[in-house]
Amino acid sequence: MASLRTSLREKRQQAGLTQEELADRVQLSRQALNSIEKGHAGPSTQVALLLARELRCRVDELFWLPPAGGEVAAEAASPQAQRKGARVAMGLVAGSWIAHALEPSDPASLSQAADGIVLAREGRKARVSFLADEPRDNLLLCGCDPALGLLAARVAQTGAVRPLWLPFASDSALLELSRGRAHLAGAHLFDEETGEYNVPFVRRAFAGKPMLVITLAHIEEGFASRKGDKIRKVEDLARKGVRLVNRETGAAARKLLDRVLRKSGVPSGELRGYGDLARGHLDVASRIATGVADVGVVARAAAVAFGLDFTPLAKERFDLVVPKPLASDPRLLGLLETLEGRAFRRELASLGGYDATAAGRVVAELAA
Repeated sequence: MASLRTSLREKRQQAGLTQEELADRVQLSRQALNSIEKGHAGPSTQVALLLARELRCRVDELFWLPPAGGEVAAEAASPQAQRKGARVAMGLVAGSWIAHALEPSDPASLSQAADGIVLAREGRKARVSFLADEPRDNLLLCGCDPALGLLAARVAQTGAVRPLWLPFASDSALLELSRGRAHLAGAHLFDEETGEYNVPFVRRAFAGKPMLVITLAHIEEGFASRKGDKIRKVEDLARKGVRLVNRETGAAARKLLDRVLRKSGVPSGELRGYGDLARGHLDVASRIATGVADVGVVARAAAVAFGLDFTPLAKERFDLVVPKPLASDPRLLGLLETLEGRAFRRELASLGGYDATAAGRVVAELAA
């Protein structure tokens, strides 16, 4: 049986009471209270209620059982995932626990339930306390496009699998996957030398490893701006007073912007805000909608979500990159079944800028 945990000593000290004073108020002996504080004895229901009343707190702040999953040392995917008190999303990847920080600065993280709380840093790892049972069915899904969030939500409705969308730029998503910090990665990277999407990048990042590249959708990318700002072409970005918000190095949207700048002969150094970086399509669209910036490159769905004008630049193929050994995993099979289903395709198309007719199609199978 799990032992009862207690914060009775800390709460009593915060209230400025001695053991004898508190014991007298709840009609216990000091020895009995000392035994409860040390966890050697559990209080009766009546005593627990009396203690909570005297210390002006809830009973579950004084006494609780440890989570069913207990604690674990997990590989921290970032320094933020080692910070004491950090909320983390967890996944078991190739037998190792991985912890990704849910950043307080990211509004989307507030709607995602954490799997654990970091107790302490342990070398390169983090000691994590699970908030419930061990989340062994979690699928860690890295990528930047909002379609991944919709896919994760739809799969989670089945109840058998819990995919977690972790926003990463395409290059970074592939890196997380190659380092064993994710189960799947989403990318929409265009290789100018071959004219092909994603596959050349996967070959380079996973040389010698068997991988699958599976299409999620074709997405429209382009300039988002507030209605009436009349930003329609690349040259408009260099107009006086126009402020750009860019994406981090490795983001497909930034690569697209750089391509159209080169073709148009517009130097990036002439653009105000070229070095101002946002994380993800929704972050870019939010900054434009609130007036922090005037223009940025996003997926059409992000522009629609924030009521922005949209000027298309390219239609890109967004793929899921999957280690082939995962292909027979029931969790992945459930995700692919949802991906290929009519409900997901219809809902995705309703967001604007998505063509999901090829959803679930294997576009490349790379051998070891």
